[in-house]
Amino acid sequence: MNILRPALGIFGGTFDPVHYGHTQPVIVAARQAAVQSVAMLPCHIPVHKAHAPSASRHRLAMLKLAIEQYPQLYIDEREIHSDTPSYTIHTLRALRKEYPKHPLCFFIGMDSLLSLLSWNEWQALFVYCHFVVCCRPGSKKPLSEELTHLLAQRQVSTNNALHNALNGKIFLADTPELAISSSEIRQRIEDKQPTDDMLDPKVRRYIETHKLYQPSTTF
Repeated sequence: MNILRPALGIFGGTFDPVHYGHTQPVIVAARQAAVQSVAMLPCHIPVHKAHAPSASRHRLAMLKLAIEQYPQLYIDEREIHSDTPSYTIHTLRALRKEYPKHPLCFFIGMDSLLSLLSWNEWQALFVYCHFVVCCRPGSKKPLSEELTHLLAQRQVSTNNALHNALNGKIFLADTPELAISSSEIRQRIEDKQPTDDMLDPKVRRYIETHKLYQPSTTF
């Protein structure tokens, strides 16, 4: 009998800057999915966004500060040191080679699920991982016919399914809705407004120390 090893979580993003809207839903979703550890995967060149306005070294340093109190979160630096665009399929292929017997759970938000069919080689993603979707209870965002069909095929209602197979499932977690965006935080910092309920105070102090997100900032 082929015994599977503990599931591994992955959560990617630009994290510019990292905020509670990144960390808190993932922590809740990981608990519901019974995933004990989640790799925070900062990208260097995001595919679906413009280049990050702050340097990779700053985003990485802020991420380290933001997760130091959460032992279930750790950083995987493979993408942030790459000089090519960060495609999920490439990262998952590399992770599967490293962890052939661990279920891989890729954490995304509801907005990412709604755009999943536009991702590079999206069908192949299910060959390598499960998806754990962070979405608030009772979310009524409309689904396309194709996405509805995909959920009918792959959605599971219990986390056991994530641990009994290496890949191929979609698990919808009930997570808090935090209306926080990195762009709003950057604007608030530029305007010298408080961000206490949006990001870790240690991250705010780092931003101020290094004068990030200011009109005159150069890198």
